[in-house]
Amino acid sequence: MTAPQGDAGAGGAGGLCRPGRCPPGFPGGVGRLGLMGGAFNPVHLGHLRAAEEMAARFALDAVCFMPTALPPHKEGGGLAPFRDRLRMVELAIRGRPGFCASDLEARLPGPSYTVNTLRALRGLLPAGAALLFLVGFDSFQKISLWKSCRELFTLASFAVNIRPGARRASPGSRPRLEAILRQLFRAEPAWDPAQEAFLAEGRLPVYFFEGSRLAISSTDLRRRLAAGESVRYLVPDPVLAYLARKGLYAERPRRV
Repeated sequence: MTAPQGDAGAGGAGGLCRPGRCPPGFPGGVGRLGLMGGAFNPVHLGHLRAAEEMAARFALDAVCFMPTALPPHKEGGGLAPFRDRLRMVELAIRGRPGFCASDLEARLPGPSYTVNTLRALRGLLPAGAALLFLVGFDSFQKISLWKSCRELFTLASFAVNIRPGARRASPGSRPRLEAILRQLFRAEPAWDPAQEAFLAEGRLPVYFFEGSRLAISSTDLRRRLAAGESVRYLVPDPVLAYLARKGLYAERPRRV
């Protein structure tokens, strides 16, 4: 499978992750970086499997998990503190070479808009490095609502991972993806079957990524935890232990 195309970016190594959270020399020695963004509220095995498949398909040098600090479109009531979500990601990926966690969004001002994150990353990665952003198909369908949505496609390639049942859904999903891109680009995107990607002048490729996508959701995990139900085998064991120790998402006793 063809690796994602790079583009010219300024800046050098350092600043993406704090010491101890990333492999030595990262990101300076990374030519192809995959980005896993999201609330990770909490992180689960579906996230890890998607990252594993993305790394294999696109021959990535590293995959960076970047928890959102201040999600602009999520209510804060059910959102665990950033430091807890970051720590759970670190526990989940511990021991997996090439996977790392970043606190970059917590160090950027204001709400965590994707365009601001990608701009910051472009300033940190070496010139010519390829940046590939994984996003679920359901989220991508709302991308026209994202801040500076057209600029996103000049900063990173996208791997659009369609929802569970992907192979059955693909006949309808690909035309829908094409229609979204046509509206965004105000031009007809070209389909490249060799790369399984849509291409448009002045934009980086948008890959149609049919991953296995385990049918696990953070929303369901929070519901289970609030009800006192088990989430074993849905999250990595170190995350399970952390959830139990911290009592995250557990229903709090009502005041009488």
